[in-house]
Amino acid sequence: VYTTDPRVSEKARKLDKIAFEEMLELASLGAKVLQTRSVELAMRYKVKLRVLSSFEEQSDTAGTLVCDE
Repeated sequence: VYTTDPRVSEKARKLDKIAFEEMLELASLGAKVLQTRSVELAMRYKVKLRVLSSFEEQSDTAGTLVCDE
């Protein structure tokens, strides 16, 4: 998850961690990263999500963790 679309802005930064509420807001505004419903369910049942790229090799620190603040 990036602060802005990296294809549009050179100042886009990758987020290592983001709160459920913030991700829910991004999803509802059309960020096209996660579906709104998936974030709502994860928030309700306290399930941590890790958003990963399907184009890169995975590691324990890869992607963005979506969790409680």
